[in-house]
Amino acid sequence: MRKLHRAAMVIAAFAIVGLTAPAAPATAAEPVDKHCVARANVAEPQAICFDTFDKALQFASGGVLYDLPKGSSVAAKVDALNAKFGVNVVNTVISIEYTGSNHTGSDLIWVGQSGNCSTSTGNTDYTISSMPAGWDNVITSYRAYANCWIKHFENTGHGGAVVGYEGTRSYIGGALDNRTSSQRWS
Repeated sequence: MRKLHRAAMVIAAFAIVGLTAPAAPATAAEPVDKHCVARANVAEPQAICFDTFDKALQFASGGVLYDLPKGSSVAAKVDALNAKFGVNVVNTVISIEYTGSNHTGSDLIWVGQSGNCSTSTGNTDYTISSMPAGWDNVITSYRAYANCWIKHFENTGHGGAVVGYEGTRSYIGGALDNRTSSQRWS
């Protein structure tokens, strides 16, 4: 009886003091994908980011893309953007880089002002010697547009391991997965 009385006293003391079982740890917020745009052929590319892909693509288009049907595919949206400009090219989407495989995760839309890439891969149509802030060593997949083929380099200044010239890839491969630091388009 004494043990039962002591146990009741301990429980009452906890209730008075307000001690309770420890709360479950707070769960971390799900990572939010970012949708960014950067210009190729500049010394230090800067990424400008948005909360949706459509907003990023509209920015990349200079405001031209605002009327595409809801649910349009990424390819349809980019093709519409690139077709709008004809001879007087403003911006051309040359590739979209993704942080996840199969074109998922955060995305970086690369734009250029010189139109489509030439057919030959013996020249360089667009280049960047370093990735924008937040985009170094995070690329896992990519899509190529505007007749461009892409080379991904491990180091800044186009050094180290290389993959390419290649078109769209749902996985860049183990040699450069999360290791891209510079790029060329041809």
